[in-house]
Amino acid sequence: MSRTIIYLDVDGVINAIRNGTPSQKRTGFKDFRRVIVRGFQIQYAQELIDQLNALADHEDVTICWLTTWEEQAPKELAPALGINGQNWEVLTGDVHAWQGRNWWKLNAIRDHVGEHQPDLAIWIDDDIKLEREALYWVAETEGVMAISPDALDGLLQSDLDHIHENIEANK
Repeated sequence: MSRTIIYLDVDGVINAIRNGTPSQKRTGFKDFRRVIVRGFQIQYAQELIDQLNALADHEDVTICWLTTWEEQAPKELAPALGINGQNWEVLTGDVHAWQGRNWWKLNAIRDHVGEHQPDLAIWIDDDIKLEREALYWVAETEGVMAISPDALDGLLQSDLDHIHENIEANK
């Protein structure tokens, strides 16, 4: 059985930061909700949450938080959105180290993948497309794929379909 680890960001991925509700035609989701967590408005699609929970229930899939929310993701965000992610591992780093080789998220995922050697690593973060070093690492590392959604809409249904296809193809 193959093992997949999904590395999950929040803002611009789960949290669609568009002013107004993202369109169903663009996102594939119709049930958008809003909630305030730690003083921040989080706009999310219930269908996305349901599918993340279903992915996490797969015996060969592990999800890790890789977000500036760090420890607040499982403690406060997950319960507020209905994500069953209270026990997901949280990758941390110097959240002020942002660009290039020093981007804390790149360092954190690089170390985690090196240590855990998943058959497939799926990194989901809206900022990957802006980080050349991250793009190089993804392209050069076998078994790693990246999804970098538009932050205004967050993760799309088509992105989730692509994730499922890759998990199935990797079995």
